[in-house]
Amino acid sequence: MLSATGEHPTEALVNSAHKALLKKQVPDWPTAGAEQAWYPSLATFLNNCVDACHDALGSNSAAARGSPPRFYDRLKFIVYDKITVDGVDGAAQVKPDLVGGLDLVPDERVAWSPQNPLIKQVLLPVEVKSDWAPMVNQAATYARCLFSASPSRQFAAVLGFRHTKSELRFLVFHRGGLTGSQSLSVNDEHGQKDTLCVLLSILNWRSPEDAGFLKFCNDFEVSLFRHKDDEGGVVARVVEVLHDGLCVQGRASRVLLVSYPTGGGKEPEPCIPVLGPTVRARKRPGTETQTKQGDVEIRTLFHHRCM
Repeated sequence: MLSATGEHPTEALVNSAHKALLKKQVPDWPTAGAEQAWYPSLATFLNNCVDACHDALGSNSAAARGSPPRFYDRLKFIVYDKITVDGVDGAAQVKPDLVGGLDLVPDERVAWSPQNPLIKQVLLPVEVKSDWAPMVNQAATYARCLFSASPSRQFAAVLGFRHTKSELRFLVFHRGGLTGSQSLSVNDEHGQKDTLCVLLSILNWRSPEDAGFLKFCNDFEVSLFRHKDDEGGVVARVVEVLHDGLCVQGRASRVLLVSYPTGGGKEPEPCIPVLGPTVRARKRPGTETQTKQGDVEIRTLFHHRCM
């Protein structure tokens, strides 16, 4: 599940991660009380699993040799339980129970689509509930926030934890609906190994495409071919979002007005947009691109569907 190559981590790698996990501090799981009582223990467990996976992946030097850096190499989970900095399309802010992101520290404020470089982005939200049905409903709201922040992404992952049974589920929302893992007990060896197996896949992502982002579009720029013989292509910037069918399940049609300068009749240099978890393309004061004198700016429509 969530493997970039379609292959599961090897049994030896999972066993290595589990061996490392057993050396970590065991979370002090509560036995009763409100769902908030489970937040600290769950954050400890998830961070222990992440650290154990890093230990296993780091020891697998033969596989890592010559590979690019891991995309979520600095993933950390923190107890959040407060509203995020931003909402979605004017809606009220939501309040994830825990969040996963890069280099997060306790009490840090996060956003789905940060406009301030000092605010970090939510990558893997976590919801805690007593039963799966209301949890999936809330997880879909988080997935909608992730899709809103990066409209071109192909899937969004949310973690769900049923505290009444101490079970974890990985919920992957995509344009066809929802794919979820089985319920994974955090207290027995089988459930721990299955949890590590999924996290090993996530932590072994080495490109934005592995994490569900498009290779040719970062929501601010689009790499386009202008005609059938255009081998290099050109990077066009997004001028305006004309239509945005934001949804969790569906085609999510998105129509963009894009443009690129021709450089005074010369062929533009082919290049690839900078990829990564993006923030939503929007017009902001002072961000307009000025076309140099003598350049010709070509504008065209780009229709993107996620299915």
